[in-house]
Amino acid sequence: MFVFKRHFRGLEREVSGIRFSNPVGLSKPAELPRIHLFSTPGVGFLTLEPEQKDILQWIHRLPEIRTETGALLAVNMKKDIERTFSLVYDFADLIIVDLDSNEGIGSSDLSDIHLILEELLNLRLCYERYTPVFLRLPAVLDADEMHSVLSYCMLSGINGIVAEGLGTVNTVLEKTMKRIPLIGTALSAEEGQAMLAAGVSLAELKTRPAEAGKLLRILEKEAKKS
Repeated sequence: MFVFKRHFRGLEREVSGIRFSNPVGLSKPAELPRIHLFSTPGVGFLTLEPEQKDILQWIHRLPEIRTETGALLAVNMKKDIERTFSLVYDFADLIIVDLDSNEGIGSSDLSDIHLILEELLNLRLCYERYTPVFLRLPAVLDADEMHSVLSYCMLSGINGIVAEGLGTVNTVLEKTMKRIPLIGTALSAEEGQAMLAAGVSLAELKTRPAEAGKLLRILEKEAKKS
């Protein structure tokens, strides 16, 4: 199927060895039947969440979705982390480990995060293809927990971090001194623009596709001026 995808000039960038046509992405729920609708703004990537009830059929749709949308695919894993990692590894352009709802996470003891990530990074060594792995920060972290998680990410083989909200994004940028790629999750084009201006590598919008299109037009206009 041929799909027209608008190219926004001057917005290309490389993150963790991946070449993105632009830094704007859309977060999409698990169901996939009408995923092609999300390609209309010309986003650089889509964040998809596996449908656990029939994950093998879901995975088999990923190459088709990549072709239909023309976007790179980031897979956000929340459940059955190790098995899902093994299944999606060869099909995803980027993997996001989301432990916020995982069993054992949510207590003050975040040792599970380190253990699970280390297992995944060791598992990655078994594959010939190298796929970047990002950690989505849990929604609630106190200052000590934030320091612990960010320190681990900086010293381990984790390729980047995903953080939601401008306040959290600014905290991560400050504490990491922008030494590790950061994807900022925004709820509007304006928030995404502010995150990119602050220094995030990519902006993932959890909103309507029209907001992504709006942000891309803003960024393209800014690029033409520079």
